[in-house]
Amino acid sequence: MEPFRPYLIGLTVLVLAFAWYQKLKPRTKEEIACACDEEEKTPFMQTKLFLGIVTVFAILMMAFPYYSYVFYGNNKKEIIVVDKSNIEKINVDIKGMTCTSCEEHINHSVNELDGIIKINSSYEDGQSEIEFDNTKTTIEKIEKAINKTGYKVVETKPIN
Repeated sequence: MEPFRPYLIGLTVLVLAFAWYQKLKPRTKEEIACACDEEEKTPFMQTKLFLGIVTVFAILMMAFPYYSYVFYGNNKKEIIVVDKSNIEKINVDIKGMTCTSCEEHINHSVNELDGIIKINSSYEDGQSEIEFDNTKTTIEKIEKAINKTGYKVVETKPIN
């Protein structure tokens, strides 16, 4: 769905703009002269309040990638390194990241593994730079944690 996100946002904006136009446009003389529908109560789904609620909900959903980090708990931990020779740095190419929410999802998932010292993901580069203690976790476990999030590890390269 992510590749279609800009088109779906555009469609949503157009539909909401049309709905607001229809709701707020001035009534014609014929509509004013015909007072037939004034006696009936307008259904809730045809009110400005309902349209306002739908508009606010749509705006919140469109902005979700910018505040999604709030839903990921703080999984920072104290790291004790016994031997610096056990520290490895890798660069992981990841397919499927398209926003900052994707970065947070990967960072959160990998950071739950034991031995992760630092992780920095970038959706723009499609990569994660990970520093870890190889006595507590392995590259395979890291790749499995990333793949479990729904993104795909393409290549893992050691950083010297």
